[in-house]
Amino acid sequence: MEIMGRGARQILRESPLYFHLGVKFAGYRLFGRKSPLYGSADIINSCNLHCVHCYWWLNRKENEELGVEEWKKIIDEKFKKNHVFVVTVVGGEPLMRPEIVELFAKEFPKRACVVTNGTWPIPRLRDIYFYWISIDGSEEVHNGIRGEGAWAKTRENVLEYVRGSDKAWKDIWITMTINSRNYKTVRTVIEDWREYSNKIGFQFHTPFIKDDPLWLPFGKERDAVIDEILDMRSGEYSDYIVNPVHQLNTMRRSWGGKGTTPVDCPTWAMLSVDHLGREKHPCCIGSADEKMLKPRCEECGLGCYSVLTGYGMKG
Repeated sequence: MEIMGRGARQILRESPLYFHLGVKFAGYRLFGRKSPLYGSADIINSCNLHCVHCYWWLNRKENEELGVEEWKKIIDEKFKKNHVFVVTVVGGEPLMRPEIVELFAKEFPKRACVVTNGTWPIPRLRDIYFYWISIDGSEEVHNGIRGEGAWAKTRENVLEYVRGSDKAWKDIWITMTINSRNYKTVRTVIEDWREYSNKIGFQFHTPFIKDDPLWLPFGKERDAVIDEILDMRSGEYSDYIVNPVHQLNTMRRSWGGKGTTPVDCPTWAMLSVDHLGREKHPCCIGSADEKMLKPRCEECGLGCYSVLTGYGMKG
């Protein structure tokens, strides 16, 4: 039996970490104390793709990068000091810095996951939790968003990784950000990738500008997508779709805040740093620079916060 990809032996080994999580949840429920549960690190400020939906390009500024020792210091002083349980390694494209990915896997054994476009070779690391492979629809739709040939390159790298071991497929999780271009391809993505991956998670595109054409508005079409996912989750893909029911229902309507200000969103639950180790605001897709564009909280579709909101955690 596995829980979110974690076996019984691993859960037992991590029991001291669950103690800290329990203390944090109790502190929040009983006294309203807010302490980060998870971490997010943008380890690089470069990417080999320029995806049309990606928030990262909106706030890209400096090209400096931190070395291994500098990241080790941030890990110790920010993430470990706050007893965060899982850290998500992002970018840019994090696999362009394999030495930093390896560092996070070493410092957070089986608790560091990597969000990647999959167009770079996927390293086999003993202590990695899993790789979130970003897929944006059918091959045609995906390429329209990420660039010609992107889908095939990702497919090639995933297959190369999976063929390396009988259990390697467990390390591959698919993430799909649903937008106005790809919302009709949800089932296609599942059918294309189910054989080569462990889980799939869905979230919705979060805009930074009003009337963003990629945003799928609340209403009939969005509800139909969520209904389709719920139907598949309760049926043939019950062991594959990772989103809880309450999270999917949360994303039917505005839940995060007003304008660019978080209200109900528990942004405090994730300690997020940029490529220079500076804390990002108001959330993991924000910026350390207050002058940069901010996400529209009232139209948020992020999975990492909506799942906590669905459990009753607030900002």
